[in-house]
Amino acid sequence: MHNRFTKIIFSAMAASYLLLVCMNNIFDYGANFQFVSHVTAMDDIFSKEKNGWRGFEAAWMHHLAYLLIIASELSIFAMLATGTMTMWKRRHADAGDFRHAGRFTAWGLTFGIVLWFGAFLTIGGEWFLMWQSKSWNAQTNAFLLTITLLLLLIHHNSDER
Repeated sequence: MHNRFTKIIFSAMAASYLLLVCMNNIFDYGANFQFVSHVTAMDDIFSKEKNGWRGFEAAWMHHLAYLLIIASELSIFAMLATGTMTMWKRRHADAGDFRHAGRFTAWGLTFGIVLWFGAFLTIGGEWFLMWQSKSWNAQTNAFLLTITLLLLLIHHNSDER
């Protein structure tokens, strides 16, 4: 039973984190929008002459990219919140039912890894060369979040004891 409660608590913590991320991105749209704009415009990298063709400067494209990020984060939050509530309701069920109840959490954690590893580290970090920026480099944060979500997913998928 102890393992079930840690899975529920960790799922709730991840959902809470994503809720706060979404709230920050929605209610303070401009702050993180600047980040997305600068990264996708590639205006602060040292190899702009050679690699700047990858970037885009159209404001509508920056807004689209940012809205896709926010929509992804909201979806991940919804999966994690649903998983948390479903696991809570099934906390006294047999192992198979409880594992099935956690499928939304597993999907949420997986899509979180896809977002931060795929979008931020791969696309932002390597396509838009975010690592070259002195001011707009969030690779360390994206890496830490990717690893955190991966560890939570590993624990979430562990067997009952």
